[in-house]
Amino acid sequence: MNYLLMLLITVGMEINPPADKPVAQPVVVLELFTSQGCSSCPPADKALQEITQQAARSGQGVYGLSFHVDYWNRLGWQDPFSARQFTDRQRQYDRALKTQTYTPQLIINGKQAVIGGQRDRIEQTIQTIQKQPATAFVSVDGTVSQDAKQVTVNYTLSTAGPYRVNVALVQKEARTPVKNGENGGRTLVSTNVVRQFKMIDESGKTGIASLLLPTDLPSGQTAVLVYVQRTDTGQIVGAKMF
Repeated sequence: MNYLLMLLITVGMEINPPADKPVAQPVVVLELFTSQGCSSCPPADKALQEITQQAARSGQGVYGLSFHVDYWNRLGWQDPFSARQFTDRQRQYDRALKTQTYTPQLIINGKQAVIGGQRDRIEQTIQTIQKQPATAFVSVDGTVSQDAKQVTVNYTLSTAGPYRVNVALVQKEARTPVKNGENGGRTLVSTNVVRQFKMIDESGKTGIASLLLPTDLPSGQTAVLVYVQRTDTGQIVGAKMF
């Protein structure tokens, strides 16, 4: 085999990488801390829905999560999706980012906190992240299986590192007639409501997570977001919705 032929083969291999090798791309994860008892939250809920739906239509890796906190429950309405676990997650962010705890608060890729209804600022931040090099991100792949009681996720990352893998079982859409509190008399719409959430500190490239299915989660409304967060900086560097 002469030198020219070997060169052509080598170039061809570089131009056409193996089809089964995952390719990392910039991703954005929007974690909205919200409550049905907060009158300022519905505009933020709507903004999250519209931004993520528009991104999905255009094939962009922008994923939204609605974490319903529990500290508004004392004011007349018990948010059925609220959990102390989600309040604790928000306060961990606030300590790390040196911000106050409030709703609606949006955390973008684990590193920036903005008011949830500030759509222009959110979209500008998304555009900035999408211009980052793909090498700054990790690809996520895997499979999801489900039975009557739980959802099981087997995930694979393109690289190992100091990562925390977050697995969120979500209800794609929820419509709730609110009877009391600041939103009394309104029917609120929420997108990708987190119903179960698990964090896995794992430096390897593969893992498995199982989450119980809530009995009131409607059939056909289930999705799972797996997203990767650096344990040293808190930066989200990879995500995929199943």
